[in-house]
Amino acid sequence: MDITQVKATIRQGEQAANDGSALMQVVQGRAEEARSLAAATAHDSAHPEVEAGLTRLKEALRESSRVTELIQSGAESARKYASRL
Repeated sequence: MDITQVKATIRQGEQAANDGSALMQVVQGRAEEARSLAAATAHDSAHPEVEAGLTRLKEALRESSRVTELIQSGAESARKYASRL
């Protein structure tokens, strides 16, 4: 594999990472909508399962945000590496 092929492969990986990041942003939006609807539906509920479910939705939002950051960081690292080749 020559340098041109390596750079092309890195660009493809970077594009895949960007696509994944965009998809995760959609997931985040849907998770936030689900959390908001669940919170409104369960308003004033002190049932342990309801509280646990709301907590899990908040965790899902935090984790999806973390995944998005990691994907973007990986894409940026690939971009920097390719530019130095």
